[in-house]
Amino acid sequence: MKILISLSYFLLFGIINNVSSQNLPIDFETTTSWSVFAGASFSTVSNPYFDSENPSSKVGRMIKGAGQNWAGAYLTLGSSMDFLNNDAFSIKVHSSKLNTKLLLKVENSSNSTINYEKEVTMTKYNEWETLTFDFSQIPYENYDRIVLIFDIGVTGNGSSSFTYYVDDITLYSLNGPTEPCDSNLTGNVPSGSNYVLVWADEFTEDGELCYENWTYDLGTGSQGWGNFEAQSYTNSSDNVRKENGMLKITAIKSGNSYTSARIKTKNLFDFTYGRIEISAKLPSTAGTWPAVWLLGSNINEVSWPQCGEIDIIEQFSNKQENISTAHWYSDGNAQYGLSVNNSTLTSSFNTFRLDWTPTSLKAYLNDSQYWVMSTNNTMPFFDNFFLIANLALGGNKGAGNIDPNFTEDSLEIDYIRVYQNSTGTVLSSEIISGNKNIISYYNSNGEWFFISTFDEINYISIYDISGKLIKKSNVEGKIAKINSNNIQNGLHFIQLSGNFGIQTIKILNKY
Repeated sequence: MKILISLSYFLLFGIINNVSSQNLPIDFETTTSWSVFAGASFSTVSNPYFDSENPSSKVGRMIKGAGQNWAGAYLTLGSSMDFLNNDAFSIKVHSSKLNTKLLLKVENSSNSTINYEKEVTMTKYNEWETLTFDFSQIPYENYDRIVLIFDIGVTGNGSSSFTYYVDDITLYSLNGPTEPCDSNLTGNVPSGSNYVLVWADEFTEDGELCYENWTYDLGTGSQGWGNFEAQSYTNSSDNVRKENGMLKITAIKSGNSYTSARIKTKNLFDFTYGRIEISAKLPSTAGTWPAVWLLGSNINEVSWPQCGEIDIIEQFSNKQENISTAHWYSDGNAQYGLSVNNSTLTSSFNTFRLDWTPTSLKAYLNDSQYWVMSTNNTMPFFDNFFLIANLALGGNKGAGNIDPNFTEDSLEIDYIRVYQNSTGTVLSSEIISGNKNIISYYNSNGEWFFISTFDEINYISIYDISGKLIKKSNVEGKIAKINSNNIQNGLHFIQLSGNFGIQTIKILNKY
């Protein structure tokens, strides 16, 4: 869209002021360092409209230059905003202009394409008004920048500057603290194996999805999510909900348009290696395109297909066929996959499984292997990936034309479970580079030591039992250590990487 392109341009090339470390709430009682773009100015001033609605002594003042359409200001915070526990902003605003509009946008300061915005119209003028911005549908990403634009696209009479005042920018929860999700680590551990269940969603209890597990992609994406798909994704309960112990992602036709849902664990849970099991029933209507897949967590940094992709469930026009495919970069999009046929894919729940190790990917349907691919360190399958589940419609990848009589259909999932090896490394004999580097480890006087026999350790990462990254540090030596007092008691996964590849060690911390 023209507005987004223009805004990104000015944010990138606008006038940059020195930014101090600020965090929410912002009350302007101390000076904040805002950057401006497209003919705006911003400063902290004494409150010229001191009253009972806003008795603050200082406020922020934005002046929008004469004839400017997109003028605004932004502030980069010292840390990311907490949208996991908060879903609304409130801002006090004063304007002498009737029906003033304020656009509030949040974005990632390192990648402005990661953003979310809401616009609210004032109902008052010549007095302070508290505006509320609903951010309950924001996709969960890292946002550390606030952008303010008054009357976007409006120049007024083209000859006068407009002055606006803001105060008390606050991020909060409309409904109070969010209730914690129920524990999902109830799935069966595979018999006769060393796997432990590190993450799962059993989708028990009707209602919304667990906010600790899932966030959403919304809208139509760029060029129909890159595939000219027909649907727009929402987080409406009409399109995605838990019902009768199942996850239901439902595509719906309304008039000449379609809605559906795409959920993901990005920034909430990712992992390297393990066994993923999914019990699912696929839709049967022509044109539906269900998928449950893994995507490289560094996609924002390196793009696709460099980040890697592993499709576990993917069904196109043949509704009796499931395809598992790996994608990576090798002078372009490289891919390899195979299909399996089963006449019950749309009528019954089947178990789809991926075994992912440092040297291979293996796909199973109902415990019968139908696809295997060897991997190596030129591919991206040695880093963290996150989960995605979605139901698309149409597109140009093989789902075919949408049935003209389509009204709705669903991808139903009974559970998703992720297991990792409990014996130390994930299949510790399988080292990416093929050498015989050995990592030994022990605890001494409250410190964990990890020692490499041959190659240096480049990085050490600590993950909790849910797979959440706690800390990642540079090492650049053959010995890495962790102070036990810096991590909680309990089970942790320690991931070490170097020229030897990646090794993952399970420790039980007690201090």
